[in-house]
Amino acid sequence: MPFDLGYQFSRFNSSRPGYNGTSLQAAAQRFPSDDACFEHVMNVRQFAFSVCRKCGKEGRWHRRGDAKYVQHPCGAVFSPLAGTVFHATKLPLRLWFYAMLHFANSSEGVTGGLLQRQLGISYLAAYRMAQMIRRHMAALEAGAAAHCADHKVHVRLEILHHVRGTNNQSSTANVLFASNGSRVDTSVLEEPRRHQVKSALRLMHANGPWLTTCYRTARVASAYGSRRPLASYAPSYFIDHPAETDLISGFMSYFLWPFQTNHKHVSRTHLWLYLKEFQFRYNRRNRSGETYWDMVNAFPVISGASSMPEQVALKAS
Repeated sequence: MPFDLGYQFSRFNSSRPGYNGTSLQAAAQRFPSDDACFEHVMNVRQFAFSVCRKCGKEGRWHRRGDAKYVQHPCGAVFSPLAGTVFHATKLPLRLWFYAMLHFANSSEGVTGGLLQRQLGISYLAAYRMAQMIRRHMAALEAGAAAHCADHKVHVRLEILHHVRGTNNQSSTANVLFASNGSRVDTSVLEEPRRHQVKSALRLMHANGPWLTTCYRTARVASAYGSRRPLASYAPSYFIDHPAETDLISGFMSYFLWPFQTNHKHVSRTHLWLYLKEFQFRYNRRNRSGETYWDMVNAFPVISGASSMPEQVALKAS
């Protein structure tokens, strides 16, 4: 980048909303240089005229040359990239924005090898970049409730195979899905237990009432008949509601094929990242042309932990 065709580019519009995207030309026009990328991050994080933490006064933060930090008139220094997906990066920001474009436009996921070839960087750097972008997508998805006043929350516990674990772990993982009829949320469970299901639904902000069409999920939600069930069992719910769409089945169809081919044998530790990546795109399936701009118009602070933040609470339950 910049990427110039020599003529005005056109935007692709598909009759299927999920097949729209953002072109390389549109991204290059908006972010033609590293300076443009840095200024964008600075403006999004609202540090251009923010109050200085050192002196407590407002003032114009200035950037010196191509440094990845800005300086306040009082002498304080701060980096708008700190804590974000770009934290401590030595790579040009244009490569990050280009890699995000791949993640936004892909329907089958992005591998480290693809980024290595596209960006001309080492595999280790490409893998770290891919994982950080997945964390960024997960942070953007966090806090979006799977509850809607007009719909019951559909929950389902599924088993994913070909998951790489340690020597004493099986090659499967239990994943809890929750859907309110418009979006899907996911959570990886350590064990299929009622208290973990309840904790996961609470952390996903999926307030009841809950229902399930899966017998195994209903059994787990009632502690195999020994406790009051968390979710009502309605196996014919989607037959009796033809206007409803089983989004969990749709998400599984969207996720499973790439997971079993492009991302075969993902580690149990990082499984949640891949789920959140596909969840981010799937929940924007009806406005996929805005997926990229959703990724670059917010830069939340990302925790340094390597495992899913919710897992700590689930283990403690």
